[in-house]
Amino acid sequence: MWALAQGETQVLHHQITELAQKRMSTLDYLRKAHEGRVYWFNTYLFDKPDLSRMPSFDPRKLSRKATNYLLLGLSIPTIHDLYSSTPLEFLRCLNALLAEFDSFQQLHGDSSNAALSRARLPNMFRRPGMKTRRSTSADVTFDDSGSGHQSPAAGSTNGGPAPAVMNFAASESDLLPGEEYTYLLTPSLPFDPDFFETFATLCDVLIDCYTKFLALVPSARECTAPVAELFTKADSRIRKIIVQGVVKDFEDHSRMHVKSEVAGIGKVVLGGLM
Repeated sequence: MWALAQGETQVLHHQITELAQKRMSTLDYLRKAHEGRVYWFNTYLFDKPDLSRMPSFDPRKLSRKATNYLLLGLSIPTIHDLYSSTPLEFLRCLNALLAEFDSFQQLHGDSSNAALSRARLPNMFRRPGMKTRRSTSADVTFDDSGSGHQSPAAGSTNGGPAPAVMNFAASESDLLPGEEYTYLLTPSLPFDPDFFETFATLCDVLIDCYTKFLALVPSARECTAPVAELFTKADSRIRKIIVQGVVKDFEDHSRMHVKSEVAGIGKVVLGGLM
C-alpha cells in the first residue's frame, strides 16, 4: 500500500514539475513576442506598430491593463517573502491573491462590463466586523535595517497571525466603498505605466513564482494531493489571466498576416505567368 502511494506521489511530482516548466517557457515566449524578439511560431514577427493595431491594444484599454498588471506584479513578491514557509501556505495565499486580482479586474478592467460590475458588486468585498486592510503607523514598525514588523496590536484572523499589510500610498482612490483586499496591493499610481515594460516584468515575476514553488517541492515527498490540487488551481488562474487572451490575439493576427503575405505572393507569381 505504501509503495502504491509513493508511486502516485512520484507521478504527481513529475506532472507538476513538467507543467511548471511548460508554463515558464510559455511566459518567456510571450515576453519575447511582445518585445519583437521572436517570430510567432516561425510565421510573423510582431513589432509595436503591429501590436498597436490589435483591438485589445487600444490605447484607451492599454493603460488600464498595464495598471492592473503592475498591481499584480507588485503583490506577488509579498507572497514570496511572507507566505512561503511551506508549499501549502504559498499556494493558498497565491490562489487568494489571484482570486482577488480576478475580482479587481472585473471592477477595474478595460471592458464594457467593468462599469456594470462597479454598479452591482462593490459590497461583495465588505467583511462584517472587520476593519479596512489599510495599515497605520500602529500596525507596522520598522527597525534600523528598514525591515517591517507587525505590531501585536494588529490582531489576528482565524486564530493565526494577521496578513502582513504593505501600503505604498496615503490613499487608494481607485477602490470603491467597501472594496477591500488582503493580498492584492492597490496603491494610487502617479502616472500610467508603460504596458510593454510592465508585461515583460510581470512575466519575469510569474516565472520567479513558478521557480519558487519548484524550490518548495524539490522531491516527491513534499508533493501531496492537496499541494497538487492547489497548484493546478493557481496555474489555471494564471493561464486565464495572462496566457489565454494574449495567445488568442497573437493567433488571430498571425493568421491574418500570413493570409495577406500568401495573397501578395500569389499575385506576384500569377502576374508573371499571365
